[in-house]
Amino acid sequence: MSSISAQGVVERASAELSKRINGLGLRSKHHHSSGSGSASGDGASSNSTSSTTASSGKTSVMERVTNALCGGGNSNANANANSNSNSNSNSGSNTSSAAAAAATAASNANAPPTPDKPSRGSQSPGTVAPQPQPLVPPPASTVPATLNPTSTAALLMQQQQQQQQQQQQHHQLQAQMAGSTLINSNHHLAMSPGGSGPVPPPSGLPLGAPPAPTVKSIAKQMNIQIPGVGVGVGAGAGSGSPTFSTMGMVAAQKAAAGGGTPLQLRKQLPNPHLHHPYGNVVVPGVPGSGSGSGPVQASQLVAVAATQSTLILHKHPHPPLIHSIDALLLDDRFLNRFFQYFSPYERRVLAQVCIKWRDILYRSPRYWSGLLPTLQCRELRQMPGCDRGKLYNSLIRRGFHALGLVGASDEDALDVVHSFPLASKHVHSLSLRCSSISDRGLETLLDHLQSLFELELAGCNEVTEAGLWACLTPRIVSLSLADCINIADEAVGAVAQLLPSLYEFSLQAYHVTDAALGYFSPKQSHSLSILRLQSCWELTNHGIVNIVHSLPHLTVLSLSGCSKLTDDGVELIAENLQKLRALDLSWCPRITDASLEYIACDLNQLEELTLDRCVHITDIGVGYVSTMLSLTALFLRWCSQVRDFGLQHLCSMRNLQVLSLAGCPLLTSSGLSSLIQLRHLQELELTNCPGASHELFDYLKEHLPRCLIIE
Repeated sequence: MSSISAQGVVERASAELSKRINGLGLRSKHHHSSGSGSASGDGASSNSTSSTTASSGKTSVMERVTNALCGGGNSNANANANSNSNSNSNSGSNTSSAAAAAATAASNANAPPTPDKPSRGSQSPGTVAPQPQPLVPPPASTVPATLNPTSTAALLMQQQQQQQQQQQQHHQLQAQMAGSTLINSNHHLAMSPGGSGPVPPPSGLPLGAPPAPTVKSIAKQMNIQIPGVGVGVGAGAGSGSPTFSTMGMVAAQKAAAGGGTPLQLRKQLPNPHLHHPYGNVVVPGVPGSGSGSGPVQASQLVAVAATQSTLILHKHPHPPLIHSIDALLLDDRFLNRFFQYFSPYERRVLAQVCIKWRDILYRSPRYWSGLLPTLQCRELRQMPGCDRGKLYNSLIRRGFHALGLVGASDEDALDVVHSFPLASKHVHSLSLRCSSISDRGLETLLDHLQSLFELELAGCNEVTEAGLWACLTPRIVSLSLADCINIADEAVGAVAQLLPSLYEFSLQAYHVTDAALGYFSPKQSHSLSILRLQSCWELTNHGIVNIVHSLPHLTVLSLSGCSKLTDDGVELIAENLQKLRALDLSWCPRITDASLEYIACDLNQLEELTLDRCVHITDIGVGYVSTMLSLTALFLRWCSQVRDFGLQHLCSMRNLQVLSLAGCPLLTSSGLSSLIQLRHLQELELTNCPGASHELFDYLKEHLPRCLIIE
């Protein structure tokens, strides 16, 4: 430091300290220290200097500042002498405390800063945040190692370091929010009115959690600018006119203007993970522009952006401007993304908003996947014939290949044949529920549906076994018969004889006996894989013998409600059907822990086990089940003898994903709380459990954040 600058600093410091000591409290406009630091400094000066020795205190402070800034050889001695003179004039307790505080502040100011602990909000390694320029301290030769005499200067330095750390954390948080790749995570990051930084997300919403989608958030993801979202490319300063822009054109214009860093240009280029129409442009002659290439340099990025802009302008005309929300809600590209946020069931209502929305929803079959169109025949009879034809055609437009009829009669079956001619080739699955259709109507309908291979009859009391013999065709691979009072053993015989390619067969009939299962032959041994015999009260272990000998390749078996099944029948299943992946023994009251021992020993590929209402199962049987490493779903609803000890065995099942303990009366909160050890659990059902409480549910939700807990 030159003598001129040092002398000027000394004069300014002396003037400022003189004003503070005299009680004026004025600040020098050359020193922009924080308000808290100035207040601390004033407080320290007032504590360490008495009113009777104001002149001597002022002289000693000026001498210490002069020696400190000019680097005098006797600075330490003068400092010690002045401190001794101040200690004689001041109170002993105040002087010792002020000196200790000044020494601590000085040592903290000179100590190296401690690195921050990495946290969830820390910046990712792949992003570069602009760092503020640190304050450059004076050279070591001009500043002594200890600043005990100048407590004000030490506190000022400490305040500056704290302010610097806060600025660094603020910039890191800003850079992380700006560089986030989550599509919906920036929806709540609005800028403050003063432009100082982003407003934090609402309380209760974690950083990075996808918020509820809105029209503006979806438009922002697709780079569609609308009023209130932002000003796009092509809008002048302050114009605010909504535009429709692409990221490639934004990068090209900024590159042509010479603005933007290579990192910013890379962020503005089309994201390959989004379905962008200009995202896969290969630039001839520019290395690294094609897919699968290595990293691209900064100059190549500029060339890629400029060339992309040229290709876009030549090959794709600029999309039309969108000036309002109404125009946005009629834009095809926006609506295709907008409808993805709704379930297929909710899209039924959206299709009735307007013709535009209906046409877009009817255009893509993926919007309706998982739905079964079910028609109420009573309402169909009241519609004009032309409207029924339009309804049937709309099913084809939406890509439906299934049809459900409720309350159908023979006349309704004939109407489907005449009004829906396209059903002959497009309907693959038919469901008739609570219908009064007879054998003749069923035969007429199935003759018309030449592409049918899946049939469900539920509550069709007019259909007889003779009707099944007449209408079943070999192309059917999936058949379900439920609550049809005329279905008995002969119906099972018709199924076994007429459907050699049958893959799935579900039967719910109260009058089916063991003799019905004897109709199955080696024809179905290789094709039939799924067999569900529900509420067949007359089935016994003899029927199980016919099953295991005729159908050894079953993968799914349900014997729910077969109340005469015992442990011996389960032993036959475990020994002979070792390819089973799902077994349902619910509502079999004669099943005991011995059955679970057979299952655990032999069924090594079993993934799903249902034991609802098996009232004789105890903790011993649950212990057997806990040794099955392949099991992913276990249902123990209303097993009245399962206790907390059995839950301790279940905690060792690391692959378990679905667990149901609904209605188990002997389970307590202590035992249920141990389920947090099942880290891979995705669904837990605890309805009607007396031991479950609100505190337990909160505890489980806290420790199992990825699990759906059904209360």
